[in-house]
Amino acid sequence: MIEGFAGRRSAIPFALLVLGVLTIGLVVLLMLNTSMDDNSVRIQQAQQKQASLTDSEQELAQQLAGLSAPSSLASQAAAQGLVPNPQPAFLNPTTGVVLGTASPAPTPSPTPTPTPTPTPTPTASAASSATPTSSASPPAAAGGTASSTAGTSAGPSTSGSPR
Repeated sequence: MIEGFAGRRSAIPFALLVLGVLTIGLVVLLMLNTSMDDNSVRIQQAQQKQASLTDSEQELAQQLAGLSAPSSLASQAAAQGLVPNPQPAFLNPTTGVVLGTASPAPTPSPTPTPTPTPTPTPTASAASSATPTSSASPPAAAGGTASSTAGTSAGPSTSGSPR
């Protein structure tokens, strides 16, 4: 033997070192992949929740738009007994000047409740001839009411014309 030559070293420690580095790399890669999948599931759940909340927000916005529409507000006000004022007064916010003449709104007259009239139950031909007669008699009894209603209906259409 030659002095200074220790002989051939074994390849086992180097192989174990490479195997250990590969094993640690694979474990880290597996943990990273699992973490990414978990985050992907969380993102998908958050997106579904956001879509659900967006849908409910749009539904609530539609309900609000329906409830705040002028016709809806007018019907709700009428249900509470409020009446529109035909001659309102307005305030100029910058100067505080009152524009127009304030007048109280007219008190509404109570609407008459219709009384049910019994309908006769004779044959079909007699019932058809009785129907026009019965429908003609209520306007005759309420002739004053019908003319006042017609006058009310004609009032707004003539008010639209220039004076």
